[in-house]
Amino acid sequence: MPSNPRTSRRSFFDLTPQQYQELSDAKALSLEKLADRQMMLQARYAQTGMVGAIMLLLSCVGAFVYLVMNQHPTEAYFVLGGAVLTLITRILSARL
Repeated sequence: MPSNPRTSRRSFFDLTPQQYQELSDAKALSLEKLADRQMMLQARYAQTGMVGAIMLLLSCVGAFVYLVMNQHPTEAYFVLGGAVLTLITRILSARL
């Protein structure tokens, strides 16, 4: 006959001080690993954002050159102006 799971479970009160210390170290290590992973994900998120912003800025510069070469200077200035103003706004909001 199987034993009752409630009575067969060990609780924290049944542990010796050394076992509790080992459990605490294991928990601390797992929390440290989680913190490292979170920092890694935040760094990856920031790097992905930077790469995306650089690609967008380069595409706006390319559109500017294309429009200027095809005799559309006014539209080209709007394309480049919008990108530059957005870049300046983002830099200022990040610094403040």
